[in-house]
Amino acid sequence: MRRREFGALVGGLGGGLLGVPWPAHAAGAWSLKATSGRPVYFRGWQYKTDIVQSNVTRYNTTMNGHVNYATVTGDYPSIMEQMLMSGAELDVLYGNPSQAVHYFEGNWVAPADELPDFDQIKADFLPNLWDAWTYKGKLLGLSYFATTRGTIHVNLKAYGAAGMSDKDFPKSWDELYDQVFALHAKGVSTPFLPHWFSDWYGISWAFVFEVLNRGGKIADDETHKPLLTTDKSGPAYKTLAAWKKLWNAKFVPAEILTYDEAAFIEAYGSGRYVFSPQQLYDLQTFNDKTKSRIAGYDSLLPVQGQSWGLIDSALYMMTKRKRSHAVTDDVQRFTSWYGFKDLDGKIAVGERWMAVSMLFSAYRSIMDSPSTEARIKQAVARPSDYKVVLDIYEATPFPSGVWKVVWAPEYNSWLKDTLSSFLLQNGDIESLIRASNKKITELNDKYGI
Repeated sequence: MRRREFGALVGGLGGGLLGVPWPAHAAGAWSLKATSGRPVYFRGWQYKTDIVQSNVTRYNTTMNGHVNYATVTGDYPSIMEQMLMSGAELDVLYGNPSQAVHYFEGNWVAPADELPDFDQIKADFLPNLWDAWTYKGKLLGLSYFATTRGTIHVNLKAYGAAGMSDKDFPKSWDELYDQVFALHAKGVSTPFLPHWFSDWYGISWAFVFEVLNRGGKIADDETHKPLLTTDKSGPAYKTLAAWKKLWNAKFVPAEILTYDEAAFIEAYGSGRYVFSPQQLYDLQTFNDKTKSRIAGYDSLLPVQGQSWGLIDSALYMMTKRKRSHAVTDDVQRFTSWYGFKDLDGKIAVGERWMAVSMLFSAYRSIMDSPSTEARIKQAVARPSDYKVVLDIYEATPFPSGVWKVVWAPEYNSWLKDTLSSFLLQNGDIESLIRASNKKITELNDKYGI
């Protein structure tokens, strides 16, 4: 299936999904106040929904809005795709870069370039997020958050009890796994909690970021041709060999494959583990005495040549469903207010997420502010960890080859199931690598890439 055929197919399934043309505005006439009197439907995944609802309430109260917000639970990417395909009541949604290109190629979403204040938005964007969130020259959405997923958290209390200190920190994935087994040999029963949980961004993303950190790529950034090799010294082979050894050693809980992210976070916060790849922003969770048993002791492995994790981020995206010009105007107004600046010229929602959850932003005005520096320093266990956080984020790679492509969600779903089966069934490493290359080749052929 070629890309133009894909667009035609999903457009037909939407039953007039594209609706009326996307309106243009004169910049001088731009106002953030809603005028249509009609609902704007906003949907997102389950994360601190009380904060989201209060942000929406503020918009509705101060901007004459009628934004209808609801939380989507379950397999978020699949549910949102079905809503987009059917032309359901959906105007603004959360999206990860790994889904955004698929939505754009389906002609379901409008780029942020259409917003009247786009020039201001572009001027404030950080280059790394601009590169991650643009496709075919279009910005796919506005900033919800950015972070590093897969940065290695270390429980300093347990590490010190094992006779280790900062000078012993592993510098690479190979050194990390060697140390995990050495710690176990010294009597540490659970030295490592891997990123193998069951959510769609769990075990599959663990493989993606470990291959990246080892200097490899699953697919080419531009052509999206498969790049993995069965060479035993290659990044994919070494990753899978390490996983198999860890799984077969039986000191990783087998139920990790059934955890959701909440259980995964709770397990590490229990203090039972020494190392775990987690979200960068969860430093604040693990160093909070009300939420963690390792508060004051959660630190990070610094960048000492090798990166850790990948850029994890989310956007606010606008749909192109059938609706009136007046409602589409209100969709733009709300998206700009929520995803950029409010009536007072403040990036109020973004600043609030930084203050509440230490969620990084794509906007340099937030990331360069003294309040952001203070917020990060508040979350870390030690003053020296502030620089460690910035160094990790600066070095974090983005998996363009398997995310900035229309088939990204399909490959991710396949990879998730395949990796779980690989561990449970003691699978063959070379067979999995060849299967991955074959799957990507099939997807490239399907979409004419």
